[in-house]
Amino acid sequence: MKTCREEVLAVARILVKQRADGTFTAQEIVAAMREYGTKHLDTTIRRHVSTEMCINAVGPNAAKYHDFERVERGRFKLL
Repeated sequence: MKTCREEVLAVARILVKQRADGTFTAQEIVAAMREYGTKHLDTTIRRHVSTEMCINAVGPNAAKYHDFERVERGRFKLL
């Protein structure tokens, strides 16, 4: 089983190729991961996207990984 971070990154790479601006939302990641049959909880996925994997996040466990950047409220881009 892949880690949540591995699954999120795989889905993010797919989503950015489908968007002209290369951005995505946490909910789009959750929906795509559900479609692919993930076993991870929605709350875990959202926490990874908005906090642990986001370079400009704040709070506990913020920016643990430098995978995404928040470009506006609720929208992220892949770094």
